[in-house]
Amino acid sequence: MRRYLLTTALLAGFIAMPHPSDASLLDPYRWKNRVLVVTGPDDDDTQQQRRIYKAAKAGMSERAIVLLEAVDDSVASRQLRAALSSDNRRFTVTLIGKDGHTALASHTPISAEDLFKRVDAMPMRQDEMRRARPR
Repeated sequence: MRRYLLTTALLAGFIAMPHPSDASLLDPYRWKNRVLVVTGPDDDDTQQQRRIYKAAKAGMSERAIVLLEAVDDSVASRQLRAALSSDNRRFTVTLIGKDGHTALASHTPISAEDLFKRVDAMPMRQDEMRRARPR
């Protein structure tokens, strides 16, 4: 019985792990960028989030925020959605911190102001702002 429980626990843990190629899609950004990922259909919400990002490009760059979209049926989009446990039926925008953890997820577009407030409250961003101050 113990062997069965141990095997079941190990198997469940293995199944729940993300596929290595899924995780590797975001690895190049870890510790360098915050990633704003848009998933779902290429609809009005997706287009609005894209416009918000472009209109606030200077603030996004200052905060090292890059935009990734998974709105088509390409292999990369499917892998990115799988890594985020998202699907292509509903708009979702996810902010991933430099450490790779999800900081924010929403089914409605996020304004630049709200995004900047969230990012600027992060400990790593606070440290970046302190280091950037003239002495």
